[in-house]
Amino acid sequence: MKTSERHHLKDNELALAIGQANQWRAKNQRTLIMTIAAVVLVAAAGIGYVTWRNGIDTKARALLAEAMVVQQARVTPVAPPADPSGNASPSSPVQQAGTYPTEKARLEAALPKFIAAAESYPATDAGRTARYNAAAVQVGLGRFDEAVQHYDRVIADGSGLLQQMARLGKAEAQLRAAQYDAAIGSFKELSEKAAANLPKEALLLELARAYRLAGKHEDARKTLTQIVEQHADSPFATEAKTELDKIKG
Repeated sequence: MKTSERHHLKDNELALAIGQANQWRAKNQRTLIMTIAAVVLVAAAGIGYVTWRNGIDTKARALLAEAMVVQQARVTPVAPPADPSGNASPSSPVQQAGTYPTEKARLEAALPKFIAAAESYPATDAGRTARYNAAAVQVGLGRFDEAVQHYDRVIADGSGLLQQMARLGKAEAQLRAAQYDAAIGSFKELSEKAAANLPKEALLLELARAYRLAGKHEDARKTLTQIVEQHADSPFATEAKTELDKIKG
């Protein structure tokens, strides 16, 4: 076959291929357009979700930050207003801006802000952190049953360190509420499943305290002895020895 004939054949093959492609495109133009549109929509949805998710996280963090500003505000006694004559006036006391007269007042101001952040954005890390802080504030206010409910939500929805801290907070709330059997069960479970960020001997020390407050001194003694014998190099062993001496005394 001559060179010119081979070129002519290739040109015909190319023309035929282009023609077939055009025919396929004409027949399937609607399907092609819908496929491209679907791909574009999926990509746009993905970008939109990420943008929306980032927006949600930003709002949640902002609410959490507002609550923490209140929680960390200074406690300053109410000051009497300035008197032009230089004498302090006993009437119309003035609270310094951004401060609270008592610890209780500060906690009561922070609590609704933490709850608002937790309820508005419960599925975000900031929302779960806000709920954990709300529980801690409620413990500070002596509202132990409400605190336990919020700790339970964090335990159910959270993970990692926050979840572990919620378990510890729940046990402490139960202990302060004099729910000794429940507290003992919580501390025992924590000590048996101790994570690296929560030393087992520290949890055992809290378990021993719960036993002692419940009047179960023999169980407290055994738990403290376990700390001393199995965790002799731990700084908690020294405290365990001190507690053992109190029980023996």
